[in-house]
Amino acid sequence: MLKKVTGTTLYEQVMDQIREMIVTGVYQKGDMLPSEKELMQLTGVSRITVREALRMLAEVGIIETRQGKGSFVAVDGWSLAPDVATSEKQAEYYRNFLDSTQARLLLEPELARQAAKNAVPEDLARMEAVLSQKRKRALGEDAFEEFHQAVAKAAGNPLLEKFLDQLLVLEQQGRSVFSLPLPEEQKRTSAILCDHHRKIFQAIQDGDPEFAYFYMKEHTLYLLKVYQEYFQRFF
Repeated sequence: MLKKVTGTTLYEQVMDQIREMIVTGVYQKGDMLPSEKELMQLTGVSRITVREALRMLAEVGIIETRQGKGSFVAVDGWSLAPDVATSEKQAEYYRNFLDSTQARLLLEPELARQAAKNAVPEDLARMEAVLSQKRKRALGEDAFEEFHQAVAKAAGNPLLEKFLDQLLVLEQQGRSVFSLPLPEEQKRTSAILCDHHRKIFQAIQDGDPEFAYFYMKEHTLYLLKVYQEYFQRFF
C-alpha cells in the first residue's frame, strides 16, 4: 500500500514506493499502475511530483507509459532485487567504474587541453563525424567512447591514448549483468552527454585549451555524479 510522503525529494520517495511494490509482487510485469490522480491521493503529493516519479521510472525502463492508457510495469520484480551472485557482479562493475572514472577525471581534462593545442583538421573531422546525428545513430552508445578516443588521439601522446583505451575497457566490463538501462543509455542523460561533447569539441576547434579542460572536467564530474545517484537509487 502506498503511503503519504514528506520531505524534500518527494518524487524519489514515490519512486521508491512503486519500485518496492514491484519487487514484492504487489504489481507484476504487465500490470497497470494506479492513475496519476489515484497516486496523488494515495501519496498526498502534487501531479507534478507524480509525473516526475513516473517519468524517471520510465526513463530507466521499470515502467512503460502509454499515451492515453496509463503506466504499466515493464520488468519482473526479481530484476530489481537480483540474487547474491548478480549483486556481487554489479558491485564489482560499480567499483571498476568508479576507479576508471576517477582516473579519467585526472587524465582527460588535460588530454582535452592538449587536443585544443595540437588538433589538426583530420582530428577535428574525426570528432565532428562522431558527433553528427547520422553518425551517432549508426554507432549507438559506442559514439561516446569514440569521441573520447578521438580527443585522446588529437592530444598527440600515444601512451596516454593507450592508457585511456584501457580505462574505457575497464569501465565497460560487466555491463551485461544489468537489466535496467545504465545512465548513458537513458534518453535524457544521453542528450546531456551529447551536449557536453559538443562543447568540448567547440573549445578544441576554437583552439581554446582552458575551456576544453573545463568542459571535459565538467563532463566527467557529471558522469560520475549520475552513476553514483543511479546506483544509490536502484542497486
